[in-house]
Amino acid sequence: MNCRNARVFAFAFISFVFASINCASAQIVALGHSMVRGNVSESEMWPAVLEGLLRAKGSQVHVANAGVWGETTDATLARVSSAVPQGTRIVILADNQFNDVRHNMSPVQALANIAAIKSQLKARGIRVVDATGTVISILRQPGGAGPDGRHLSVEGNKKVAAILAGMVR
Repeated sequence: MNCRNARVFAFAFISFVFASINCASAQIVALGHSMVRGNVSESEMWPAVLEGLLRAKGSQVHVANAGVWGETTDATLARVSSAVPQGTRIVILADNQFNDVRHNMSPVQALANIAAIKSQLKARGIRVVDATGTVISILRQPGGAGPDGRHLSVEGNKKVAAILAGMVR
C-alpha cells in the first residue's frame, strides 16, 4: 500500500470511528412511572417499540426504559441524574400526579416536581418531550388500555410509539 492509499484508508477509518461514536452517544431515555414501565412485556412497551421504529428508519439510537412502576414524582425527581446518563439527547417524560395522589401527596407538589425534572434536564442541554398527554389520549381510545383500564395495552403501546417516532426525529 503506498503512502497516498494509507492516508485515504486512515482518513476513512477515523471518519468511521467518529461517526460510530456520535451514533453510540445518541440516546433517548423514557422517564416516568407505569406510563413508561407498563403492564405488558418489556419488548411490547412503547420505549422498545419506539426504538424498533427508529431503527427501521435507519437510526442507531438506543431508547432506554427508565420507568419505575408505582413511582411518585418526588422519587423520579430524586433519580433524574442516575436515570439519565451523560450523552442523552432526548428524554421522553411520561409522568403525572396519579401515584402521588394515591399516596396522599399533594398534586400541587407533584406538578412542581415535574417542572423541576424538566428544568434539570433542560439545564443539562437535554431536549424534553412531554408524552404524558399522548399516553393519556391513547389510554382513552378504544383498545388503548389493557385489562386493568389504567395501563396501555400492547396496541396502545404501539400507537404511542408511532406518535413519538414523529416527535423525536
